[in-house]
Amino acid sequence: MSLEKKRGRTLSEQPSSVSVVLPAHNEEATVEAAVSAAREGIRVLGVDGEVIVSASGCTDGTARLAEKAGAVVVTADAGKGAAIVRGVAAARHDVVTLMDADLEYYGDTPLVALLTEPVLRGVADATIANLYWRPIYPDLWLNGFFVPLVGQLLPEALPKVGSTPWSGQRSALRPLWPATLPPGFTADLAITLHWNQHAKQLRPVLTDDWFNPIRPKPELLAQDFRLLVEHAVARGRVTPARVPDLDAWFTRVEALIDAYDEDDPDPMGFERGLLETSLRELRERMSRPPQSSCAQAATGSDR
Repeated sequence: MSLEKKRGRTLSEQPSSVSVVLPAHNEEATVEAAVSAAREGIRVLGVDGEVIVSASGCTDGTARLAEKAGAVVVTADAGKGAAIVRGVAAARHDVVTLMDADLEYYGDTPLVALLTEPVLRGVADATIANLYWRPIYPDLWLNGFFVPLVGQLLPEALPKVGSTPWSGQRSALRPLWPATLPPGFTADLAITLHWNQHAKQLRPVLTDDWFNPIRPKPELLAQDFRLLVEHAVARGRVTPARVPDLDAWFTRVEALIDAYDEDDPDPMGFERGLLETSLRELRERMSRPPQSSCAQAATGSDR
């Protein structure tokens, strides 16, 4: 038996223009360079474009310096999600590309061009940067939390999103950008989940080395977990009765991640062990009757 293969392209190439949106909160030290890099990306693409800085609750010179560098500046409420929504709403062009305002990219081709070009050519309607040079903690989150949970609940997403599914560097046709987002940093994952559901061709784009400041966000992992579970329940990928099992698994994953020692001589070995343990324990929990069903059964037997 052979599989029927569809002939023809899923998407089509069409002349387009690009709006680059940079959410920024007190980024006066880096915003001029970020705007210049975005403008260079548009130049390399050879299309009409604009750079929009969405100044989110700024109390410094971010807006003034962004305008000096050639950006259109809009103001937004505090929070990354609010800044993205405001910036996308102000965008005038066919493709919207999102860039962090504090990111330094070291590749020869500007990151804006790398991410936007597949959308312009009709190879993808949405892209996410598959960023290579990362600190270990996002890798711990990837292996301990994201890959096991998404592999269980939304397995079709894994090949689409690469190794940085919460990356702030991404591009998509304008209609694919959600009109509402969580106000904080969970917005990046919310966009990924939205695109997994609605994009025809969501693809990761391999990128070069980069740097941005590490700002601890200890609450973000729990927020991402809750967002993923609520999304999976809403889509019927898991029943509400399973949520207590997932909560218990997540508590265990947090403890495993927290056990990492920065002096560990084999961080990749730790990541492999974390992935194996997290996968095994999630499968074990999901293979048993739901905790909530057991609790209800026990309550009923006591009556």
